[in-house]
Amino acid sequence: MAMRSGGGTGILVALIIFIFLTVGSATAAILLYGQKNTAEENAESSKAALSEVLKNSESGRDDVKTQITAARTNRKSLVGHLMERSGNFREFVTGDPNADETTTRNRFSIPENMTMAQAFSAMRQDNGRLNSRIGQLEGEVNNLREQLASRNGDVDRLKADNDQQVQSVMDSIASYKAEAANYRDEISKTQDQYVRAIDSKDREHRNEVADLQTEIDDLRSDHTVATAHLNELRKMVDAIRIRPKNPAELVDGRIIDVLGSSGQVFIDLGRNDRVKPGMTFQVYDDPGQIRIDPRDGSMLPEYLPGKASIQIIKVADKTATARVTRTSGSRPVVRDDVIANAVFNPEYRFKFLVYGKFDVDDNGSASESEADYIRSRIIEWGGEVVEGDQLTGDLDFVVLGEVPDYVSTELIPANATDAQLEAIMQKRTAYDNYEEIFQQALNAQIPILNWNRFRILTGEDG
Repeated sequence: MAMRSGGGTGILVALIIFIFLTVGSATAAILLYGQKNTAEENAESSKAALSEVLKNSESGRDDVKTQITAARTNRKSLVGHLMERSGNFREFVTGDPNADETTTRNRFSIPENMTMAQAFSAMRQDNGRLNSRIGQLEGEVNNLREQLASRNGDVDRLKADNDQQVQSVMDSIASYKAEAANYRDEISKTQDQYVRAIDSKDREHRNEVADLQTEIDDLRSDHTVATAHLNELRKMVDAIRIRPKNPAELVDGRIIDVLGSSGQVFIDLGRNDRVKPGMTFQVYDDPGQIRIDPRDGSMLPEYLPGKASIQIIKVADKTATARVTRTSGSRPVVRDDVIANAVFNPEYRFKFLVYGKFDVDDNGSASESEADYIRSRIIEWGGEVVEGDQLTGDLDFVVLGEVPDYVSTELIPANATDAQLEAIMQKRTAYDNYEEIFQQALNAQIPILNWNRFRILTGEDG
């Protein structure tokens, strides 16, 4: 009995073990089959994903194999290896690992139809040309440096020569200074001698002046006596001879009609009397009004102006029309008033001598050119101008300019230059000539006019 149960137990154990093994095998088989399906599905998925990254036709290329080998060497996947290499290349080219083609083209100004290599080649060509130009410029700079070095050498030589010349001049100046010092000493001695001589001459001159002044006083006394006798003789002569009539006091014509309030008048002179448009006349009440102003005591007394002035505007054969250019309200121009112009005479051409400088335009500056204006007016109005500065026997009027400044030769400074002496002598000569003509005209009893008197007597004061 014991053996039977022991044998049955063993069989049972064996059976149980067998069952367990069978169940375990079946379970393991089921599990392995499930894992196989999962692995196959994963393999298919991996193949699909791999085909997106690397085609089967591309895996045999040498460059792909090279990249795969490099990825394995760096222990990276092919994609990671390629991404890292792409990023490094982009960073190498642009400095930005994320730069794309558009960014790269914009950054380096690469046209759409040009590759990076072409752009780089063009840049290398430009760089080559620039380097060539730089080489030329460096050559020119070197030439300029050589020229500058040569010029610096010339400057140094010139400076050395100049220093030598300056030193020579300085030596000469030192010699001149010594000579100048000696010359100043001699001048000082000469000045002392000259001053003493001047003092001596001045005393002699003063004595001579005193003697001459005594003679002048004596001559003046004799002149006074002679003048008194001469005046008495003139009075006697004037009393027994016919005094010539002053041509300035001659009446030239008359007012024959007045055109109401129009300011125009008619005169009894016309084209036959040599009257021309533009001529002017003084208007007086009667011939007795043409006389010298008794209140004026100057050497050239003024004539009294007429009560009006007229200017010829239209000329007929025997009459002329004139406009009134100046009038006094209390004394209007009326019929039978007389008219006069010192230059004009219907039957005679007066002769004039015009001398000196005049201030016709009243600008405060007298000039000889303004005397030509007076000469032209005389000729225009029928008078005759005598050339030169000498009085002739048939002269009717003398027109004198402004009196020149008197300059005493005693006031000439001792250190006056030649130009100053000449200017002083010219002024003195002008004054002496003016006085000579004035005295000659007075002695010859020729009427003397200045610019103001000329304007009044010719009616130009209107």
